[in-house]
Amino acid sequence: MRKIVIITPHLSGLGGTETVLRDVVAYTNSHYESDRIKLFLLGGTDDESWLDGLPSEVHTFMQSNKLVRVWNKFSTFYKFLRDEEPDIVVSIDTKLIKVCYMIRKMMKLRFSIVSWIHFSLFNEPLVNVKLLKCADAHLCISTGISKQMQSIGIDPSKLFTIYNPIPRNSSTIERPEQNVDFLYIGRVQFEGQKRMKDLLTTLSHVKGEWKLNIYGDGEDTDLCKQFAIKLGIANQIVWHGWVKNAWSIIDRATALLLSSAYEGLPMVLAEALSRGIYCVSSDCDTGPRDLIKPNINGELYKPGDLIRFQTILQSIVNSEQRLPDHEKIKETISFLYAENYYRNLKQVFDQIQKRSK
Repeated sequence: MRKIVIITPHLSGLGGTETVLRDVVAYTNSHYESDRIKLFLLGGTDDESWLDGLPSEVHTFMQSNKLVRVWNKFSTFYKFLRDEEPDIVVSIDTKLIKVCYMIRKMMKLRFSIVSWIHFSLFNEPLVNVKLLKCADAHLCISTGISKQMQSIGIDPSKLFTIYNPIPRNSSTIERPEQNVDFLYIGRVQFEGQKRMKDLLTTLSHVKGEWKLNIYGDGEDTDLCKQFAIKLGIANQIVWHGWVKNAWSIIDRATALLLSSAYEGLPMVLAEALSRGIYCVSSDCDTGPRDLIKPNINGELYKPGDLIRFQTILQSIVNSEQRLPDHEKIKETISFLYAENYYRNLKQVFDQIQKRSK
């Protein structure tokens, strides 16, 4: 049996990365007798409920002395690898890639080191691109990240674009018959990555009957609310706050909106498309263009081009174009559905292990 370990830094337990990790571990372990994946959380998680039923080890280090804390992390992972003897170690953090490299060299082991970065390489401060070269192979969650990897000199033969998995949904979220209901799900940031300032500014110029439902919370929630008041659109926005499973209570949506400055692979787009929802997103460097096919399942606009963003939204409000059939939208991301995604992932692990022998 092939042993695969996925190592992570501290995780909140509430994000899209955790959902992907949970699904990959659960599906692989239950469907492929040849593989066993185990999670190793070096830094713990705020919410452990997402780990229920998964083979995992959680280690939290609370020492006030940074040097002691670093040593304890290193020695804990060292002992784990010594006892587990994995064939492949996958890291979602660049610093931990370096740790894996050092331990492998010290222990003279033969496991393959694989990076699996869930952010744009050049926009996330926690990503140290110099450390990526310590990995033997790289799982890329978008074609944009693959291009970024090549731009820093990584051999294309070491790159495997696998995207992220999404469950196939039998249910469909219908469109309201009269009013337009826009939808936003995610972290509430005024500027930064999510650029809700752009979203709110654009909507303030869209005429007609529309409403925006926001599911999410963040450090800028009050600032965004005040900005909506200033723009005169506060009465058209419903702030639902953070909801553990927003999709379970959403029953109507015309289009999902995303105004991000950067992403890795925005799972909220995939989740919406799998439910037949039309999506309008910024065409930021990595992610959205892999999912959105213009005029087929959504629309893209260049980041910062708020005039184009406004034109798209105004066209939807004015019913100037007939939005595609829900089932056709769902099929545009068939490559992400379980039966295709996990088969591809297993083939990638097969190739990585074959190269190491």
